Amino acid sequence: MSVRRITHQGCAALREGAALVEHPGAAVLRLSGRDPAGLLEAILTNTLPKEESRGVYALLLNPKGRIQADLRVVRQPGEVLVVTGPESAEAVRAILGRYAPFSRVSVEETDLGVLGLYGPRAAELAGLEGRPPEHLSVRLDGLLAVGVELPVPGVDLIGEPAALRSARESLAAAGAVAATGEEYETARIAAGVPRFGKDFTPENFPAEAGLLERAVSFEKGCYPGQETVARMYYRGHPNKTLHRFVLEPGASPPPGSEILQNGRRAGVLTSIAPLPSGDGAVFALGYLRRGTDPEGPLSAGGVSLKVAQGRTGR
Repeated sequence: MSVRRITHQGCAALREGAALVEHPGAAVLRLSGRDPAGLLEAILTNTLPKEESRGVYALLLNPKGRIQADLRVVRQPGEVLVVTGPESAEAVRAILGRYAPFSRVSVEETDLGVLGLYGPRAAELAGLEGRPPEHLSVRLDGLLAVGVELPVPGVDLIGEPAALRSARESLAAAGAVAATGEEYETARIAAGVPRFGKDFTPENFPAEAGLLERAVSFEKGCYPGQETVARMYYRGHPNKTLHRFVLEPGASPPPGSEILQNGRRAGVLTSIAPLPSGDGAVFALGYLRRGTDPEGPLSAGGVSLKVAQGRTGR
């Protein structure tokens, strides 16, 4: 009996070509009014660039320094767009709604969506002369193309539903391959990029999730939770930290599985790649408690795992 070989064209396109990735549930809010950038500067963990075509990835924290949401800011002349995933959208709306009236800023819901175009051929197929640097936005046939570095370099296309449908069709005709959610999730976990709602939640501090370098500025003014973030960075160490793991071949434990070392609880797995990576390895993300030996034997759900090289958080 012949065995049918299952291929994952989206995984190959993410590595070698150009892949189209849907982002269902992504929310795009439009901020306008007196000084929307000033409002965000007062509550975000990261510093907004001065240039109107640049943006930034940042977090919203509570006064105790715990992460309430993550988002990306996209600056445009006369307005600011805030783009966030479905897990963060409700908290972002609530926090912005709480601060906006005092700053005379309007927060508007939009029907804009996000279509990812990732991979080494992304810029070529989009008709760009080169891939925009991360968070730099350029106008492109009625869409806004925003540079992306993680988990796979490329661009996010932001626009009205009809414009995105047209772009999807033309890009597919030009050779872009649709990647499934599982394929994109595999690339994310293999790259060590944590996701809000899975790898960090409102219970976590930025330092635990490895997000200080990517999402926090230590040169800006005050924002909610700044004191805790600074104290943990300069004076202490988090009680747990996020790591990327490689699992032994075979069955994978589910997210939430305890990580054990020498029979004792050492941490917990948060994300498991649904597919093997290009070299056959299966990656996972999870936390190890402070004091755990990352070089020592580790297991979860009866499966051996080891800490992978390279940092997480990104």
